[in-house]
Amino acid sequence: MHAPSERWIQAATKAGPEDVTVLCGRDKSLTHRAVMFASLASGMSRIHHPLLGADCLSTMDCFRALGVRIEQPRADQLVVLSQGFKRFQQPTQALDCGNSGTTARLITGILAAQDGLTCELIGDASLSQRPMRRVVEPLRAMGAHIEGHDNGHLLPIRIQGRLLQARSHEVDKASAQVKSALLLAGLFCPGTTAVKLPAGSRDHTERMLQRMGAKIERREQAGYEEVCVTGPFVPIASEFVIPVDPSSAAFFAVMGLLRPVGRLTLPHVLNNPTRIGFLRVLQRMSGAITLTLEEDRRYAEPVMRIQAEGGKVLRATDIQAHEVPTLVDEIPILAVAAAFADGPSRFSGLEELRVKESDRLTKTAELLRLAGSDVRIEGDDLWIGGGLREVQAFRYDSVGDHRLAMAAAILARRCKKPCCILDPECVRVSFPDFYEVLETV
Repeated sequence: MHAPSERWIQAATKAGPEDVTVLCGRDKSLTHRAVMFASLASGMSRIHHPLLGADCLSTMDCFRALGVRIEQPRADQLVVLSQGFKRFQQPTQALDCGNSGTTARLITGILAAQDGLTCELIGDASLSQRPMRRVVEPLRAMGAHIEGHDNGHLLPIRIQGRLLQARSHEVDKASAQVKSALLLAGLFCPGTTAVKLPAGSRDHTERMLQRMGAKIERREQAGYEEVCVTGPFVPIASEFVIPVDPSSAAFFAVMGLLRPVGRLTLPHVLNNPTRIGFLRVLQRMSGAITLTLEEDRRYAEPVMRIQAEGGKVLRATDIQAHEVPTLVDEIPILAVAAAFADGPSRFSGLEELRVKESDRLTKTAELLRLAGSDVRIEGDDLWIGGGLREVQAFRYDSVGDHRLAMAAAILARRCKKPCCILDPECVRVSFPDFYEVLETV
C-alpha cells in the first residue's frame, strides 16, 4: 500500500489585490444529471461548462459502457451521442462508480427499469461501505431484481433489469439521491410514481425533468414534500449549460469573510433554494455577504453573484436539524467559519455526515481541534467554541474526502506557519483546479 501524498499550504507571502473575482468549479449534481438525461435521450445533446471531476467522470464511464458516445470537442463542452435507453448495450464488464454515491444510487434506479439488461455496479473501498439499502428496498417494492453484498445493501450489486410498476413511496430522510433514483425508475413505468419525504432535499432531478417536458407534480405540507412523476416519459436530446457549484463556492465565500480586507466576488453560482442553506447561515454570521441575481437564462437553473467582504466580526450561530439537508456538504467549511466567530455555535442533527465519503462529523471536529479550536461532538451535534485567533500549524489526513481537504486548505491559509494535508488530490472529485484557484486569492 502506498503512503498518501501530501501538500503543504501556507498563508500568502505577499500582498495581492484587495478585491478579487474567483470562478469556482461547475456544479457536480447538475453535470451528473445532464450526462444521465442526455444518455437516456436519442440523438445529440451538448453539455456546456461541465464539471470534469472524478465523480462525474465515473458517471460518463458507466454510460460509455452502455454504448453511449461521450466526446469532448472543447475543454468546456461535452457532446453526448446516444441511441436512447431502449438501445443500451449489454456491458461487458462491471460499471465502476468510483467514489460517487450519486452515480451508484441514481444509475441503480435507471438500470433496474431496463428490461433484459443485466449490470453489475462496483465502487472503490469507501463507496463500497456506503449504504445502498435506502435505494434498493423501495426499488424492490416496484419489482426490481437486485442482489449482491449484504443482501444488495452494499456494493457490489447485480441488477437484472425488468419492467417495474409505479407506486408510492415514503422515505424517512430528506435524501435527493433516494428521491432521484425512484423518480428515474418511475420514468419507465406506466402510471404515477410518488415519493414522500421530509422537505428540503435537492430538487435538480425534478427541475430538469420538468424543463424537458415530463409531467412532474410537487406538494409540500407540514414539513414534508411529495414529488410525483407520470410515466412513461422519453427524455429528448437537449442543450445543458452548467452553473458554478454552490458547494465549491462556499469554501471561497468563507475565505472571503476570513480575509483581513477586501471583497471577494463569486459569479455564475447556482441559485437553488435547496442548495444555498450555507448562505443563509453565513448571512446570520455576517452582514458582509451579499447576493445579486444574474439575468442569464442559458443556464440549467437560475444563477447569482456572491460577494464576501473581509475584516468583519463573525457572529456565532446555531444550525438546526431541519436546515441540514440544504447545507450538508458545506458543514466542514461552515465549522471553520464558526471557529472564528465571537462565541459558541452548535450544529445539530448531523448524523448524515457519518455516512459520507468519511465519517465527516468526526473528521471535521478533528480538523478544528488540530488547528487549536475548542470543539466537541455531542451525539450527532457539533459544538464549536469560537474565538479562534491564532491557527496552530497542523498535519491533517483528509482520508480521501474532498470536502475535508478543501476545508483544511482554507483553514491553513489563516496559519502563520505551513500546514500539511495528506491525500490532498481527492479534491479532484468535485473541484479539480481547487489549489490553483486558491493560489490566486
